[in-house]
Amino acid sequence: MPLTTRRDATRPGGFAVWRIVVWLMLLLAAFGCLQYALHAQQVWGVLQTSGSPEAVSHLRGVLAWDLAYLAGAFAIIVICAGAILRQAWSRVALQVAAVLLAIWALVSGITLFAQWHNVDNAVSLLQPGADEAAQRTLNRLRHSFEMAVGLKALAVPVLLWLAWRLHQPVVRGQFRPRRP
Repeated sequence: MPLTTRRDATRPGGFAVWRIVVWLMLLLAAFGCLQYALHAQQVWGVLQTSGSPEAVSHLRGVLAWDLAYLAGAFAIIVICAGAILRQAWSRVALQVAAVLLAIWALVSGITLFAQWHNVDNAVSLLQPGADEAAQRTLNRLRHSFEMAVGLKALAVPVLLWLAWRLHQPVVRGQFRPRRP
């Protein structure tokens, strides 16, 4: 006899794209946590051995940004986990986070795009007989810029769609309030 469960009428099952987007956000935030934690650890190690006051000041600023990004990525993980578990508190938090991330992606994407010409200028300044390693490095940098701008351009409409979708009654009804 197969195992059967009762399905709540307010929680339709099946495929939902918004849940996949939330899972992707969770995975990317976890990857971001790992990156920022490792970078903060490296900066901390260099900070312990640095003697120059200017370098120490700069490294403290870098460490502060790493820790702020680490805290933000961890908050996204918590919000996404709540949304995956369909906790009511997480729906509004995820809407706000999605809009803020879309704004951040737009602003940082525009900033990257504005700096793109610097990379193209550096590539064009290389002489035809320039060092192959320098040429490869600049081509990788150009490729990284292209990928970053492209991913940010893709993220903005997806994040705004997610915020809109979480407001729809069909999705809103899938979240359950916390039991006392």
